[in-house]
Amino acid sequence: MQFRKIMCIVLAVLMLAGSLVACGEPAEPQNGKETQQNKPSESKDNNSSDDNSTNEAEVETTDPVVDALNRLTDINWGDDEFTVLYASDIGGYSEEVEAEAEASNQTSSAVINDAVYERNILLEDLCHLQFLPIPSNNAAIVTQVSAECQTNTGDYDLVSTTASSTANMATSGYLYNYLDMDIDYEQPWWDPGTLDFALDGKVFFMNGAHNIVDDDVTFVFMFNKTLQNETKVPDPYTTVRNKEWTLDHFNTIIQNVSADANGDGTMDHNDRYGFSSPGSIGNTFFYGAGLQYVANNRSMDYPELVLGGQLEKAAQVLSKAQSIVHDNDASYVAKAGDEALSRDVFVEERALFYCEAASYLRALNQTMEGDYGVVPVPKYSKEQENYLTWTHGIGSTLSMPTSIVDEIENQQFEEVLEAYVVLSYKLVKPAYYDTMLTSRNVRDPDSAEMLDIIFQNRTYDMAIYFDALGFSSLFADCVINNTDNFSSKYSSNSKRFDRTITQILKKLNQ
Repeated sequence: MQFRKIMCIVLAVLMLAGSLVACGEPAEPQNGKETQQNKPSESKDNNSSDDNSTNEAEVETTDPVVDALNRLTDINWGDDEFTVLYASDIGGYSEEVEAEAEASNQTSSAVINDAVYERNILLEDLCHLQFLPIPSNNAAIVTQVSAECQTNTGDYDLVSTTASSTANMATSGYLYNYLDMDIDYEQPWWDPGTLDFALDGKVFFMNGAHNIVDDDVTFVFMFNKTLQNETKVPDPYTTVRNKEWTLDHFNTIIQNVSADANGDGTMDHNDRYGFSSPGSIGNTFFYGAGLQYVANNRSMDYPELVLGGQLEKAAQVLSKAQSIVHDNDASYVAKAGDEALSRDVFVEERALFYCEAASYLRALNQTMEGDYGVVPVPKYSKEQENYLTWTHGIGSTLSMPTSIVDEIENQQFEEVLEAYVVLSYKLVKPAYYDTMLTSRNVRDPDSAEMLDIIFQNRTYDMAIYFDALGFSSLFADCVINNTDNFSSKYSSNSKRFDRTITQILKKLNQ
């Protein structure tokens, strides 16, 4: 372990030294091709006076990571601890925060473990600190942060827990506003979707390269290639590329696939289906169709309830979703707590299509003998511009207790935070996304292409994270229960929206 740490520190020195030199060099060609900016001149000889008069600034390109690391070379945390309180009882949270010199946890990818370990060691060396992850139960974190904010002990610098828990901490006044710091959140290591999730002009949590679990709980569709060929379903990849992957098309191709596989006269998880999914499938169809309850971004003074103008479309989506789930035994939808059954139906090659969070791709790749592919959530119609999806409220996000205000004023908190995220972008994100998700956990380049499409268009709706608004499971419940009272329930809950939002904003300003 000591040798590994020494090598990581050497890597840090080389990386920083290289970044100082690289700023004066052309950027590496992307995708192995020369760019016009760094392509050698073909019309002038090397001694031409025109070459000597060329303005180097015009042809010079730089990597944003290099730029950032050049700015972050004068950080000194005084060799003190820099802590991250995180929810260790939720799968994936430990994986994105702490790691060992040698991966020993069989449920964790050695690739990700190594990347997280190197990031943490480089952070310690770059910022002269002791990086200290502090595991806790998700249910206890709100209480711990509350106590921290009242006593200002400085025990926690960052907090990584679910978006739902973080939203509750924000409305309780426990969290520090990201926009009060001088950080450029338009850089590629930050997720602009969460930057726009603002309340009263304040941003209390951010996602980015430091997160794995928010990507893991992004919903995707998978299909069994053997059953696809047997049922003569058109190539799903081509359908997606042709903008024809819609709810109506999906409903058509999953019909007439189901069968009583064991012959017992009862359709259950032991039989064959056109589609298998968990009970949250209603939300997946809702957001995939471009619907949203609440519009909210940093330019708005007040969140707005926006579904009212789309209730007719919502009713049509509900009808399509109910047909998919309930008609002709085309689908097997697992009850809450039995999500493993819907996975088993697919793994055992008894479902043509399957919907789940992206984290399930790891298990599929390890346990499924049959071949599978990945596609986005179906669109509402061909005219819909993008394929859309959503992330579950259990996804991780990063926040800061209000007690850090003294550290921001007296020390280099902003720089340490930025270094943590930049190094995550350089090391952890490629290990997770490029190596594990889009290479090792899928089985063809087409699926990797589909994952790029999926992750480019995720919907963030505060209705998912704030249960007090009363909308988080409204549509999904109507899909599962096959009821048509969504509009009336929405209208009833919407009457309380302004009052609830006012109460939330009042807490923020106390």
